[in-house]
Amino acid sequence: MKSRSLAFVGTLAALALASGCAAPAETAPAGSGGSGAPSAQVTAVAKDDAIAAMLPADIKSAGKVRVASGVSFPPMEFFGPDNKTVLGFDADLGAALGQVLGVTFEFQNTNFDGIIGGLDAGRYDLGLTSMNDKKSRHDRVDFIDYLNSGTTAMVKKGNPKGVKERLDLCGLNVAVEKSTAGDFTIDAVNKECPGAGKPAATKLPFPDQASAVQALQSGRADAVVTLDLSLAYDVKQNPNAFELALKPFDAMPVGIPVPKKSTELRDAVQAALKKLQETGVYDQLLAKWSLQDQALPGAPLNQGK
Repeated sequence: MKSRSLAFVGTLAALALASGCAAPAETAPAGSGGSGAPSAQVTAVAKDDAIAAMLPADIKSAGKVRVASGVSFPPMEFFGPDNKTVLGFDADLGAALGQVLGVTFEFQNTNFDGIIGGLDAGRYDLGLTSMNDKKSRHDRVDFIDYLNSGTTAMVKKGNPKGVKERLDLCGLNVAVEKSTAGDFTIDAVNKECPGAGKPAATKLPFPDQASAVQALQSGRADAVVTLDLSLAYDVKQNPNAFELALKPFDAMPVGIPVPKKSTELRDAVQAALKKLQETGVYDQLLAKWSLQDQALPGAPLNQGK
């Protein structure tokens, strides 16, 4: 992350160290192939006592929120050069939400496909990991929606397989992260392939997004499919290696999953997110990570279909 106000650095330093995530004011080099954060100016936010009072008693007592995150999805969440510090938009958002609520958002890395199960089991309080708000998940969690994102495909530079539309993925080896938008998208595409007279795509599922990208880089996969907000970042970091083959499609909200029973926590985090939007910090974080096109105002609940 680039230059920022010294006051903000001081305000968040303890929070960043305690949580293992990068405070929005921390400094790191940009353009380092995913190891650093971009430049931007982000304003500090004071604790809001009224919103903090909405937190459940156990979280107030613990002074922290246990956050489940699949930390391999730049620019949303990824490890810094020390392989410990969590960087990215979600990390910064968690730090800012923690400021408003007066608690630490403690990121815990886990496989994406195990996050909702971990919330059910009580291992985590919520997820902050670029999870699509899907109606099929509403029986287990509520979503506080904070971004919009579509799905796209990333291919090697020059697009050697000529992918120009969704059904061009038929017959290809396609890497996806398990239980993500890309995983579900290839299932949907494969239902359409026979009608187009094409063989189904061979889906290559991986436990994390970094492995899916590596499969494309090594030639094991012909394409990677997932949310545009992540693949656009990969292309920006590696413009000579990758390109986007498709315009984003099937846009849907991205939300913070909270267990159904945790209504107090849900309402407190929603109020804190609205506070960040009202103060302009949300817009500053979007600008910092080049996510302005994915903005979703109002912090609505359960907007997914």
